[in-house]
Amino acid sequence: MSIEQLRNTTDILSFLDDDRQTRREMLSRLAATASVGVIGYLFSGKLTAVHGQAVDGDLGIMAAALYLEHEAIAAYQAGAESKLLSDGVLKVAVAFQRDHKFHRDGLIATIKQLGGEPLDAETKYSFGSLKSEKDILRLARELEKGAVDAYATLAANIKNKDVLNYGAQVLTDEVRHLTVLNSVLGMPNY
Repeated sequence: MSIEQLRNTTDILSFLDDDRQTRREMLSRLAATASVGVIGYLFSGKLTAVHGQAVDGDLGIMAAALYLEHEAIAAYQAGAESKLLSDGVLKVAVAFQRDHKFHRDGLIATIKQLGGEPLDAETKYSFGSLKSEKDILRLARELEKGAVDAYATLAANIKNKDVLNYGAQVLTDEVRHLTVLNSVLGMPNY
């Protein structure tokens, strides 16, 4: 489905006129949130199985990435189950969730291959109050932007070439998701 078809299917852009942030403010806030979130996760103690092997190595980075994928899967599930999404948006959300499941499965396999213990998804994630399609789209955009920032930032620290190549492929999907969400929400893609 093209962005134009998605726009025609929904009336998403009309929601944004009253409370749009400037691009610079939004990017600064999201980049800071993503960086703090990933660093906080790496040092939260949830990595005990991986901790002794490579806190700042590839396994630690992949564990943080796996957490982001679990969170994205849960967010798209929450959006789908909310019954707030129009048919066109729901189709795109399900497709994006499928991409995140593919990323999750690849990360799990790679972590195991490198001798790590992949972490399970949390039993519950807090996404705040999702009362409208606009809320869900903004949540999805925030998570996708956080993932783009995290993958781009953490890539410089990956030592294994195969892990780096996989991360680059995942980053491409995350950028694609973010681009679609930005377009639907009337936000610039630069």
